[in-house]
Amino acid sequence: MSSHSWLMLDHESPRYRLPDDLRARDPMGGRDCGWLEQMLPFVRRFSQPGDTVFDPFAGFGTTLLAARLEQRQALGCEVDAGRIDLIRERLARHGLAHGTTLLHASCDALEDAALPPFDLCLTNVPYFGCRWTGAQATSQLYDSPSYAQHLDGLRNVFHRVRAGLREGGACIAMVENLRIGDRVLPLAFDLARILGSLFTMEEERVLVYPHDAADNDTDARTDRRHEHALVFRKQRERIDLPATAALLDAMRAAGHVFTLFGSFARWQQDPQGPPPADADIHVDADPQRLDALLRWLRGQGFSVTSWGDPVTGPLHLDSYRDRFYFRADRIDARGALVRLDICYEQ
Repeated sequence: MSSHSWLMLDHESPRYRLPDDLRARDPMGGRDCGWLEQMLPFVRRFSQPGDTVFDPFAGFGTTLLAARLEQRQALGCEVDAGRIDLIRERLARHGLAHGTTLLHASCDALEDAALPPFDLCLTNVPYFGCRWTGAQATSQLYDSPSYAQHLDGLRNVFHRVRAGLREGGACIAMVENLRIGDRVLPLAFDLARILGSLFTMEEERVLVYPHDAADNDTDARTDRRHEHALVFRKQRERIDLPATAALLDAMRAAGHVFTLFGSFARWQQDPQGPPPADADIHVDADPQRLDALLRWLRGQGFSVTSWGDPVTGPLHLDSYRDRFYFRADRIDARGALVRLDICYEQ
């Protein structure tokens, strides 16, 4: 893969294209099937032979095929049983069924022991509004009743991806913005926000490729001549340590009561140890005091989120029960980050 921010894909190899007979077996006619050429450069750059490449939305197995062709182990989750069978047959026709593990489930429903660790997550996400006509499944994101629920489903999946991805591994999602009726939904940008709450953004690519516009036959339409490849990494953030210490002092001086714990507290005791990626504080779950703290932080230039969603005032704490913490981030004009995780539940 070159250093350009775009990748031109001028044709799809007939040898590795989803065969017409398999395409005809799919409830959606295979119209959302990605290209092998789309996935190969990312497999090559972001993994090594012998690594495990995971696709949480395995679909037709294009990512898994790319992984096996490059001597990687392939791991995929798929909620539709018909597509599981289709993947197996597609890989078998290329003699690549070995080294592949398929799980008939949504990955966010799997226990730790059921999902092996992996080195790269590479996927094409399902699109909202595609009117799924196959077998019903509660976790079928094609069939989400609303856009907000669709985003919630993506968030749940990528939370689980983060737990299984090895430290330092990349999480790469291919996605386009959507046009549904007369409305444009910024799915690519909303997904980037979700991924940004879980990983560190490393780069993006715009993939440009010809595509038969004839498959734009539903209300859910995309441009189908470009898409975003959002590249994130599971790694510890670098924060501005002196600015973080100064923030904690300023909070105490302003009368905010909290208990510092975790990696930043340990680093203050032993500055030779590993540098922290944030400062963790615990506060009482008192809505008024929490609201005052969040308002104060916004006044200091911080954005406040809960699992990637913006938190605005006045605070309605019941809406955030079982989310455990708020995150406050401030990035200055030098790119220096101060990050505070505000834990309000045990």
